[in-house]
Amino acid sequence: MMRLAAIIWIGFAVASAQAAEIAIALTNDHVEVDTGFSGARLTLFGAISGIEAPETGAGVDIISVIRGPATQFEIRQLQKSGPIWMPGNTHAIKDAPGLYLTNANRPITDIAPLPDQAAYHLGTDFLKIDATQDHREAPDEAQTSAQAELFAKAFVTEVEDAGLYRDRIGGVEFKKGSLFAINVDLPANTPVGDYSVAVYLYQDGVLLGRDEADLVVNKVGIERRIFDLAHNQPVTYGILCVAISLFAGWIAALAFRK
Repeated sequence: MMRLAAIIWIGFAVASAQAAEIAIALTNDHVEVDTGFSGARLTLFGAISGIEAPETGAGVDIISVIRGPATQFEIRQLQKSGPIWMPGNTHAIKDAPGLYLTNANRPITDIAPLPDQAAYHLGTDFLKIDATQDHREAPDEAQTSAQAELFAKAFVTEVEDAGLYRDRIGGVEFKKGSLFAINVDLPANTPVGDYSVAVYLYQDGVLLGRDEADLVVNKVGIERRIFDLAHNQPVTYGILCVAISLFAGWIAALAFRK
C-alpha cells in the first residue's frame, strides 16, 4: 500500500512539472546602435501557467540568460624580459559570446543543481571558453590544459571588468498573479549581432519550464554603412581608408606649409 502511494505521488509530481509552462516576450527585440549609444534597458515580460505561484513569487525561481553572438578574442600574458615587460604569445579565444548577462531572483547556485548549470551554461563559471595558443608564433611549445584554463579565467575577468559578462542577482519583479518582468541593462559597448534570450523556471531545484526569444542589435546611420562596407567589401574598405589617410596627410601638409 505504501509503495502504491509513493508511485501515485511521484506520478502526480511528474505530471505537475510537465504541466508547468513559462512564456516570455521582449518589449523591444531590435536595438539600434549609433555614435551616441550609451546603453539600453530591455524588459522581458513573462507569464507562468500550470502551477499555483504566490503573487510575491515565493516558491518559484527565475533565471534569464542573454547570450550575444560568438566572437573571436585574443589575449596575451605580459612576460618580463630583463627590466621590460612585453606581451607574450597570442592565445585565441574562439567562439566565446560577445555578451553574456544573467539575471536571477537569487543566486543561481541556490536555484539550479550543478548538472543543470553545466548543461545550460547558467552563469559565467559554466561557460565553455576555448583558449588555444597560436602555434604559428610558437610552433615548438605545447600548451597544457592548466595554461589554457589560466588564460580562459583571465579572459573572463577582463570581459567582466569591461561589463560584457555579468551575473546579476535581482532585476526580476513578480507582478500580479502569474506575471513577472525582468529588467536587463545592456552596456554601451554591446556588440552588434543576433542574440538569444532564454528564461528558466525552477521550483524547489526542479526545472519546470523554459522559453526563448530572439534579439537583434544593429548599427544604424553612417556607422551601419561603414560596418557593412568593412565586413562585406574589406578590400574596398581598406583602399578607401588608405585614400582618406593620404588625402588627410596632403591637407595637413598644405596647412603646415602656409
